[in-house]
Amino acid sequence: MPRGLVRLSELLSAREEEPDAASVLCGDIPIVAKVRFADGSIELRATNTTQTQLILVRPGDLLVSGINALKGAIGIYPSDAPTEAAATIHYGAYKINTHAVLPQFIQEYLRSSRFKVRATSQLPSGIKTELKARKLLAIEIPSLSIDEQIARVEWLNKCRQKLTEFHGRRHSKSEMILGRRVTVGSDTRRSIAARLNEFEQHVRGLCEIRTLGEYLVTNLRHGVSTPCSADADGPPVLMPSSATGFGLDTSRVLYAVSGHDLREEDYLEPGDIIFARGNKPDQVGNCGVFDGERACTAFANLFMRIRVDSRQYSPWFVQYWLMTPGVRDHVKRHTKGTGPSIQKINGQAVKAIPFPSAVPLDLQAWWVDHLTSFRRAASRLEKLQVSQSIDLRALNERISDDAFAGL
Repeated sequence: MPRGLVRLSELLSAREEEPDAASVLCGDIPIVAKVRFADGSIELRATNTTQTQLILVRPGDLLVSGINALKGAIGIYPSDAPTEAAATIHYGAYKINTHAVLPQFIQEYLRSSRFKVRATSQLPSGIKTELKARKLLAIEIPSLSIDEQIARVEWLNKCRQKLTEFHGRRHSKSEMILGRRVTVGSDTRRSIAARLNEFEQHVRGLCEIRTLGEYLVTNLRHGVSTPCSADADGPPVLMPSSATGFGLDTSRVLYAVSGHDLREEDYLEPGDIIFARGNKPDQVGNCGVFDGERACTAFANLFMRIRVDSRQYSPWFVQYWLMTPGVRDHVKRHTKGTGPSIQKINGQAVKAIPFPSAVPLDLQAWWVDHLTSFRRAASRLEKLQVSQSIDLRALNERISDDAFAGL
């Protein structure tokens, strides 16, 4: 049986109030920073200065971003909020007729793909700039009884609870592990860190520990400071983002605007190790072995080049050693800067990195093969976990579609 339709104007009424300017200025009334696309949650600003005209948002109001409504920026200001809020005039605040519609139902439905289809079909000229109250409230949606709204919301909440539990088993809080900030696959990277610790302890138990500087065949060299861009015609220059924990992503390059100011020693040779000396704390100490074509690729100024005697040390052995817990602790202790977001390590501290002496080549080869195999297996697992995370987001959208099926 076809459902009846109801205009949103029967469920919502636009609030046309302004906040008290003095209360906003002194911080008693916070200002909305944004409504998140992902879940419709409302974030508040840390400061209360604005040059834009404001509207008042009362606890329990539906808050709709006029610019990004159809992208999901629709939230409910908590009914138990201790005070009203303010939002810029690019938002609309609406009082919800709770006798006719459940607050969660209307918020979830207006964020759903079902509503986007219905809204665009009723707005033939589209939304040129913002979805204002006049257009929004004129849209008709299917009329449901409160009992049916409750049933759909309960089903949606139950499915999301299960999804959240599953998501929690696949994710952890964001943290830096081996030079990369991760939420997905953190256990995998911790297992690599544990294996590196075993590697370090094994080598330390067999070899005398001296310093890296004693085994350099050339001085440490900083990268180039030449101007670069994505579409220049000069030689490629590896950027700091190319070294993220293990390995070197040689696709992370910009191109020198002119190669005339680059000298022969500015280019990398196969087996060179580039070591991030700054600028962000998360990047310091990241490193990678360059195995590309000789004398073709330069490296950015925030890198140092490390070159050891390949007859005594495998470059991959050196790279793995530089990722061990003891070395990373050394790097952390010697990283300094003018502020928390600008941190660097100098050449003397890099030369002072603890380094094993006279490591047998067969022992180096065994550990390089072992750690490389383990790293590759971990990388495959990490990619699978990322893929599962993407699938979970798609499943969340499907749950919303199913909750509002037929609407």
